[in-house]
Amino acid sequence: MNLNKIILVCALSIVAITANAQTNDSINNTKIESNQFKEFFTQNMDYQVRAHFSIGGSAPLGIPEEIRSIDSYNPGLQLGLEANATKWLTDDKQWGVRLGLRFESKGMTTKATVKNYKTEVIGDGGERVKGYFTGGVKTKVRNTYLTVPVSAVYKINENWNVYGGLYVSALIDKTFDGYVYDGYLRQNTPTGEKMLFEGDNTAPYDFSNEVRKFQWGTQVGAEWKMNKNFFLLGELSYGFNGVLNKDFDAISFSMHNIYLNLGFGYQL
Repeated sequence: MNLNKIILVCALSIVAITANAQTNDSINNTKIESNQFKEFFTQNMDYQVRAHFSIGGSAPLGIPEEIRSIDSYNPGLQLGLEANATKWLTDDKQWGVRLGLRFESKGMTTKATVKNYKTEVIGDGGERVKGYFTGGVKTKVRNTYLTVPVSAVYKINENWNVYGGLYVSALIDKTFDGYVYDGYLRQNTPTGEKMLFEGDNTAPYDFSNEVRKFQWGTQVGAEWKMNKNFFLLGELSYGFNGVLNKDFDAISFSMHNIYLNLGFGYQL
């Protein structure tokens, strides 16, 4: 074998050895990364499924002067289902970060007595009439959302956790309607032409198409462990932006989603 062949054989051998070493290193690195990925989702992690019912409503902050009294309130059956995961930042599981996905309904039915209440009703011919109403107003709200809550979690002791953070919600289904009754509507201005509604004569309104497609807000809550797996929960949420679109002017004040959620859950 001449010198050139010897050199070629040596070079090919070195390339093969180097390639094999690189392949082994790549496999080892992949295994390490896979194990680290697996450990992230298994170590210091808690997973929950939760169910709740809500009491609250779409309401302004404070009672506007146009609303003279709340004559009736029915929260209805507003339910929510949630799955979430908590990553504890320390081995003692005192501080953590929680990410969830929740399907929920928010709504109410109310009757109120109002004076010079700005609104927009639907006339007998289907026309929309804006004005200032004095009398009774019935409102029905039922909106369904897909919500993503993100919270910081603090463990007080073995039985109690508290948490708080932000949420964003996407609207899935919407209802915001009602009617006016036993009163009169001043068209366009507080001194405009009067439309009377007496006895069974009512005028409906429907603002469903004005419900915002996206909501965001904050929530704070607490969990009490009944045993290793089951717990009870209470949570208060408040929507930062209004329920209705910003440029909607048929109501003179902004209404926000304000709800108390009560329920139970199972921790895996």
